[in-house]
This record gives sequence, structure tokens and C-alpha cells, in this order.
Amino acid sequence: MASNSNRTDVRAAAQSALLALLEPLAGFVLDSGISTSELQLLLRVAAVRSVAARQLALSDRTNISGIAAATGLSRSEVAKILKIKIGHREENAEIHLQATNRILSAWHDDPKFAKSNGQPVDLPIFGPGITFESLVRKYGRGIPTRAVLDELLRTKSVEVFDGEHVRALTIVAVDRGMSPRAIKVFGDRTSDLLKTMLANMRDPNQQHFISSVWSVVSSEKMLPILRRDISSRGSDFLDEVRETLARGEDNPSGKGKSRGFAKVSVTVFYNEAPRNVTSRKTAPTTRRNLRRSQLRRTEDI
Repeated sequence: MASNSNRTDVRAAAQSALLALLEPLAGFVLDSGISTSELQLLLRVAAVRSVAARQLALSDRTNISGIAAATGLSRSEVAKILKIKIGHREENAEIHLQATNRILSAWHDDPKFAKSNGQPVDLPIFGPGITFESLVRKYGRGIPTRAVLDELLRTKSVEVFDGEHVRALTIVAVDRGMSPRAIKVFGDRTSDLLKTMLANMRDPNQQHFISSVWSVVSSEKMLPILRRDISSRGSDFLDEVRETLARGEDNPSGKGKSRGFAKVSVTVFYNEAPRNVTSRKTAPTTRRNLRRSQLRRTEDI
């Protein structure tokens, strides 16, 4: 009975930990232009690859039935996932796109909304004929036109001109600040940190990650001082570690590195968790109403 209770507690704790982990990750996913459908596919791919890697660590082959048993996926889906190459455009990939990106893609590809050279035409927002509203109605799967327009404006993927026309500026809606290099650094560092902490949970006797410290700083004036001090000390510490690692790279035999050599990385991590401020409230922003009747009257003139 105690064993069952412990397993239930582990699952409950794991669910809470995953939710805390996935909330900021979901922000990254949406800002990168990835849909929740794509995220679900990537999660299935990651689960299959994780089990396959464990199998290969014990034998020289993967067992599709074993992966299916561990993940709960069907054998046919496991076989399909093992063949997926992430980053390559798959057949019917548009079904996984965010609504905004599906609409932008159609705006560039559909001859009704694009020029012969693939450039999207400027569209009236509302009105008869070929409009932004008709584009959203065809590819937005029921999402209101104004909601799509607001999101595309937020990501600076479109601009509104003359008060009643919209122009596409990008083919993909992503948040500002996103770049392939920044995303790669994010993936590499986050992956290293998670692997290290998971290794500690699985084998507490082999500590790869030592500890962390935290405190509540009541004065905002202290934060710039802390940042400078920790940045300086962190740089000095990493320089010393770099010299130590450089000595470990020496290979007196002159031969190539053995496959048994391990990748070693050290990262200094500094984080400021935002405080919950309830006393300061910003005034709600207003948006200009777009009225179909006004636009139609303008077209009739």
C-alpha cells in the first residue's frame, strides 16, 4: 500500500514539475511560430527517441514493440516516428501550422491572394471579393478575422495602411528577438541543464550539478550591483575552468580522441524571478474598431 502511495506521489509531483517547466516552454514555442500540434508531434518524437537511445545503450538494435509498450504509442506510429527527420518539410505539414502561419503561408502560395512571383498582394480588410477577411475565412478554421489581425500586428508580420488595407511583411509570424542562433543556444544550454539534473535524480551518488543559492532582494537598487558582481566573478571562475579543461584535452599519445571521452560543460546561471506587483496597474490599451459598413461606404464613393 505504501508503495502505491509513493508512486502516486511521484506522479503528482512530476505533473506539477512538468507544468512549471512547460509554461515558460510554451511561451518559447508560441513565440517561435510553432503550434501546439507541432509541439505534440515533437513530444512523441522525443519520447520515441529517448526509449530508443536506452535500448541502444544495452544492445545494438531498437525494438519497436518495446518502444510502443513504454510510450503507449502504436507500433506503426513508432515506426513512422523513427523515420522522421526534424527540420525537413513533411507531407501535409500545413495541418500542424499555427493559424497565423497557415494564413501567411496561404497568402504567399494561393494564386487568389498572391502575385505570379509569389509576393502576397495588399488586401482590403473587409468588403466584397478578395479580402483579408476572405483569406482568414478560408484558412483560419473559424478564428475571427480581428483576432488573427491583432496577432499578426503584434508579431509585426503585417501592417495596416490607409486605415482599411493590410500588407504582409513576413512569411512566418515569430516574436521579435527570435533568431536561429539564439534558439540554438537556448536548446543546447537547456538540454545540458535538464540532463544534468535528471542524472542527479536517477543516481544521487553521482552529483554532476552541485547546488544553487537563492534569496529575496528587497531593494531594487541592489540588483544592478548583484548583476555586475556575479558577472565579474562568473567570468573569472569560467576562465579558471577553461584552463583546467584545456589541460584535460592533452593527448600524449598523439592519437585521435577515444569514443569514451565525455563532453564536459560548466555554466554560470543567474536568474531574477519577477515579483508579483499588484499595486501598479497599467491602463488597458484600446484598439480601433474596424467597421465593415464604413469601409463599404468608402468603396462606393
